Amino acid sequence: MKTIGIILIAALCAAVGETFLSYGMRRIGDIDWSEPSKWAGWFGTVITSPYIVIGTALLACFFFLYLISLSQADLSFVMPLTAFSYIAAAFMAKIFLKEEISWLRWSGIVVIVLGITLIAVGSSSSSLHAAPAKEQSTAVSE
Repeated sequence: MKTIGIILIAALCAAVGETFLSYGMRRIGDIDWSEPSKWAGWFGTVITSPYIVIGTALLACFFFLYLISLSQADLSFVMPLTAFSYIAAAFMAKIFLKEEISWLRWSGIVVIVLGITLIAVGSSSSSLHAAPAKEQSTAVSE
């Protein structure tokens, strides 16, 4: 159960991080590919945007929580549960970014929820495991 909590927090970090990135990039705008002289300025604006910095930090948090989850459970269990981020991101996009989400996308979200439910409910004790023993490497002496 602890692993599921870590995975859900990780997925929430991903969704919030992606929302910050989307908001930040909408404020900055598209790069003008026709004028290479402006590329550096655009890039500088991107890496100094507080929204981009926060979004990137949250995605880094997701990554490290994901690594922790992988040390505690099988990839076939962890990966599908991270799809919770798609659900959270859709709701955040609707609420905070005022995006219109079609019924087809909502249908896809329902399918994702069903899939996550099947993975979580159908998890066997072999999905959650203790960390494997570290392999010892043998040094080859010449």
